[in-house]
Amino acid sequence: MSTQFERPSPHPPNGAARTGAHPVVLPAPRRPDQRLPGPRRPVAASGGCRRAEAARRAGVAPSTLRGWELRHLTGPSGVVGYTPYDIVRLEALARLVRAGLTAESAARRLDELAESGGRMAG
Repeated sequence: MSTQFERPSPHPPNGAARTGAHPVVLPAPRRPDQRLPGPRRPVAASGGCRRAEAARRAGVAPSTLRGWELRHLTGPSGVVGYTPYDIVRLEALARLVRAGLTAESAARRLDELAESGGRMAG
């Protein structure tokens, strides 16, 4: 006799009569307090995007973006994630870093630019 976790052999022992199909074996029942994970909900278009999508749009690795977040150089300003403004800032930050500035000085420069209304003297 097989349990619910064993698959019956295609060749029954002792020359027993062969049945046409294998019986359906169901998995063990789950506890009532356990739930299977549901489908992931997409982020609303107006709410923003997640770190991986923001990093892809900015042209940097998600680990780089995570490092910038840990150093408080950038981060999502939206409740749900990165807003379009954040994406533009990330793109500018990535361009400045590629041009040779450190991430800290590039973020400081972008902050100064935002405070002055987008125009820098000199």
